[in-house]
Amino acid sequence: MQGVTQALTASLAGKEADLGGASADGLSHAIVRAFLTETDASLQTPGGGSLIARQAASCLLAPVIGDRVLVYTDGEEAFILSVLVRSADHAAEIAVPGAEQVVLRGKGRLDIHAPHVSIGTGRLDVVAKALFQAGDRLTSHFKRITETVVDKVIGARTITTQAETRTAVIRDVELLSAGTLVQTVDNVATQKSEIALITAKRDVRIDAERVSVG
Repeated sequence: MQGVTQALTASLAGKEADLGGASADGLSHAIVRAFLTETDASLQTPGGGSLIARQAASCLLAPVIGDRVLVYTDGEEAFILSVLVRSADHAAEIAVPGAEQVVLRGKGRLDIHAPHVSIGTGRLDVVAKALFQAGDRLTSHFKRITETVVDKVIGARTITTQAETRTAVIRDVELLSAGTLVQTVDNVATQKSEIALITAKRDVRIDAERVSVG
């Protein structure tokens, strides 16, 4: 492997020496000076010449101005194969030039580690047999949320709900078990049922200015 690298370096140095650093058939390196399109860049060769090269499909790290890149030329076209040197001031953008769809696939596990991860998209689909979320805080902002589940279990120390209007439709049975139940209604409280039962072990108290029965 070391012998191949030395031979490639010697060949590259020979081509640059013969042509003053200008582009030639084969490999060379250059500095990105400007972009003509999203993938076509104007490069400066070591000899001071200029070269127009296109980002190759295999060059996943998108070049930026100031990068030193590895270039391949065949006399008609020139391609940026990889970014050799990148300034730490520029963000690293990973993309496949011209690809309409990108797939990441692994037989085992795929990990993403970063202090901050941002996802910007028009639509996000997550399909999984099991989904696990864990963290210190979760904040969601949506105009509309629709949930369809078979069984839902919520365990929390405190639940607070604030809404202008709340509607709950229970088709079968609703059970409420609480140590203390306090209800405060500002205006009118109504209850309508076919049969209503109130059972207390000790006291039932009704306090009002007027109580009507029947």
